[in-house]
Amino acid sequence: MIKIPKRKEGQTWTDLEKDIQVRAKNKDRSFRIKGKWKKFVKLVSGYKVFAVNGKWIRTNLCVYFGHGGHGFVHEFIPLDEIWISLNHPHEGNSEFGNCNCKLNTKGQKLSKNYFESTIIHEITECENMKKGKSFWESHNLALEKEREINLLSDPYNDR
Repeated sequence: MIKIPKRKEGQTWTDLEKDIQVRAKNKDRSFRIKGKWKKFVKLVSGYKVFAVNGKWIRTNLCVYFGHGGHGFVHEFIPLDEIWISLNHPHEGNSEFGNCNCKLNTKGQKLSKNYFESTIIHEITECENMKKGKSFWESHNLALEKEREINLLSDPYNDR
């Protein structure tokens, strides 16, 4: 079992994430958001995977949407969907608008391997949260899974 590093964010983040996770079980299953910013890609392990315009999402739905998301982290994503941004976040000066990835791509576009690795990450994280694990533990287990599948040299490197 991997050693989970200590979390840097405060209790407010932990409380918010837990509240979203608990409320997810009562989501309206008919609720769906659609638009030209969201395109169906494929079905993976029972999840509908969508390529999304992350900048549009950060501007209109959630300032902290990063490379991807699912319904146990973002209350507006249905539980059977995984959303993957087409680009690395790179807007503004805050930690919310920028990722810490090492990049070698024009326009911050995710490479095919990064996109596929992020799908695995989001599904792993979602499945663990569905079982009641915290976001932080689930996120670290998902990073470990990304390292295990080895599509990238590390989950923060898109070169």
